[in-house]
Amino acid sequence: MEQKNNLILQGTETFSRGALDNVALDNGCLVLDSSAGRYLPYGSYTSPELAMPAFCNLNVSWNALAPENTLLEVRCRIYAGGSWTGWMSFGKWAPDYPRRSVHTQTDDGLVFLMGDTVTVAVPGGGAGIQLQVNLSSNDAKVTPAVRLLAAAVRPLEWDRQDGAVINRRLYLPAYSLAGRDPSFGREMDLPLVMAALMNRWGEDILPEEVAYTMLDAATTGVHNAAYAVAAAACCGYPCWQGWLDLKELRAQIHDGCSVGVEMETRLAGQKEPVRVWMALRGFGHDDDVMANFVQLNDPTAESDEAAVRTMPVAEFQRTFTGRAIVLRPKPRSAAANRPRRLRCGLERGGEDSEWFFTRQGGRDALPEEFSGWIACTLYDGVAHATTAHKTFRRVERTAAGGLRLPAEVIHTGGRCCVYAVDQTGSMRVAELTLPAAPGASNA
Repeated sequence: MEQKNNLILQGTETFSRGALDNVALDNGCLVLDSSAGRYLPYGSYTSPELAMPAFCNLNVSWNALAPENTLLEVRCRIYAGGSWTGWMSFGKWAPDYPRRSVHTQTDDGLVFLMGDTVTVAVPGGGAGIQLQVNLSSNDAKVTPAVRLLAAAVRPLEWDRQDGAVINRRLYLPAYSLAGRDPSFGREMDLPLVMAALMNRWGEDILPEEVAYTMLDAATTGVHNAAYAVAAAACCGYPCWQGWLDLKELRAQIHDGCSVGVEMETRLAGQKEPVRVWMALRGFGHDDDVMANFVQLNDPTAESDEAAVRTMPVAEFQRTFTGRAIVLRPKPRSAAANRPRRLRCGLERGGEDSEWFFTRQGGRDALPEEFSGWIACTLYDGVAHATTAHKTFRRVERTAAGGLRLPAEVIHTGGRCCVYAVDQTGSMRVAELTLPAAPGASNA
């Protein structure tokens, strides 16, 4: 019997085959068990031992809601070389919790977890896996809820299939690194892709909101794909990562799913290829040259308009690593706690160019520990497809917790919208109308 290299565990029937310790099933989700109307503080779910084709890499992802004062920890262990490894953790996770990935390895160093990927260097590779999720809550009135666990392995002997040729291209907003939060540099490629995958379905989320929701405090980076999947799930989207071939990618696009793919590409000024996440737009056929092609959104392009990229299928197969993220449309009944946005006002501060957020009739100063992203946009008369397509200008935080608009914005005047995304991914939004300076033309 053929073994699948991508497994998705979800639903009451599937979860009930595992071991539930102080955990119950509620509408197909794993939740903490309760007693006398109060949730227990701790519980765990352990999957059955799962046979997999011999593999060298494992990636795990999860879809869960973790309200304030709750968190969860996903762990795995590997069957390799005739024995099971110890449990390895992907880090404690919650949207409001300082997520930290873990680097760990077995005593012989042949099986190790770095961030979001387990690597098996044992001769013959890994042959089986087991997943475990630990749930905890500091509030007896709330519980985390896990609705999906996924495991994907890269087989040692991978017979990649091409599948049937299809001609389908999806609408997918294209975003480039230009004008985005520079804090994460080129690593913003994955948040840009995740924002595009969700915005295709009308979410209109900013890449910076995704970035700070999936921020890995261990690396201060945003390239942890497990955390990227978890961030999308917080918005209500079924999402998982897998190792896919061309046949499986074509099937996902045929079904209308949003897909992100990891590519090896050379960037300007670099000799060695680097791995970049891109959004897959679809597949097509050019009758003039009798060739099949792939359309991608490349976030390393110089602008949003230049991000759409067409590539021959042969080149795509050569540069696609096989790693992908699949995102399906949000069910109407899906619970979500992201994006979290606070509608605010703005009032002038002590200095002419200083402004403060206001909320519920009082001043809402940015806290001293604020370490997120602040930017503003000016109304330009263009109906942008998504908010992320607008031109953003960085805004400076003042020592008193206010903000100082750029001089060009003050000079131009007109309708101005200010966005402040904090380190948890929550965003303050405010709008004001600035008087135009004499002689200035309002864009």
